[in-house]
Amino acid sequence: MRFHMLDWHSAHLLAVAVGIVLLSVTDAFLTLTLLQGGAAEVNPIMAVLVYRSAATFTALKMGMTSAGVILMVFLARYRFMRVLPVEWVLYGVLLAYATLIGYEIWMLKGPSDLPIL
Repeated sequence: MRFHMLDWHSAHLLAVAVGIVLLSVTDAFLTLTLLQGGAAEVNPIMAVLVYRSAATFTALKMGMTSAGVILMVFLARYRFMRVLPVEWVLYGVLLAYATLIGYEIWMLKGPSDLPIL
């Protein structure tokens, strides 16, 4: 199997990619807001970063998300594990981020004793 990368992608992938990055920015903002309110970060890698420097946490989160989205857009026509089209994975990530944002908003509206993130 040879690797073929096309440089022309469907316009809807741009909308999905931008949506993922914008939801990631929203997630970073809501995470920092929740942490200020007493929530705890359960991701051990991000916990090290967020408690050390919010700027480093945000920059690394944006960089990793953007790099992952760019890679998935490049490979959108391929199949993940020869089964699932990578384009569908992008939709799954978008849905997961939207669900996460909904959960974080629910936590912000809830009582002051916040659950862990």
